Amino acid sequence: MRVKKAIAALGLVIAGTGVAVLPGSPAAAATCPNNSWSVKDGRVGNFYSGTNVNIRTGTGTNCTSVGLGQPSHTIRLDCYRSGDGGFWSHIYDYTTARGGWSKDEFIQGQGTYGALVAC
Repeated sequence: MRVKKAIAALGLVIAGTGVAVLPGSPAAAATCPNNSWSVKDGRVGNFYSGTNVNIRTGTGTNCTSVGLGQPSHTIRLDCYRSGDGGFWSHIYDYTTARGGWSKDEFIQGQGTYGALVAC
């Protein structure tokens, strides 16, 4: 009988809102690649605060890494977006000739999020 009540309650949730969140459902995955960005910040410098920082195709750890950033690399900060586990900056790494997304916690001053330059 409990199962029937749970199914009926779920049916009401779906009918009432068009959306149901099931226990144990995975979180929405980041879009890979995420090409929704533009150069809005434009600062250039050695902004990586960590070594071997992934440069990814999108704003999530499930997105492909296309390179690794280092503190000695010269990068351009473009803009930020919310993503997997926090904020991510779109960057262009002049040293490796790779562009993509790096998590702001590995960029000095929290990257473009710290400068409040959203995509």
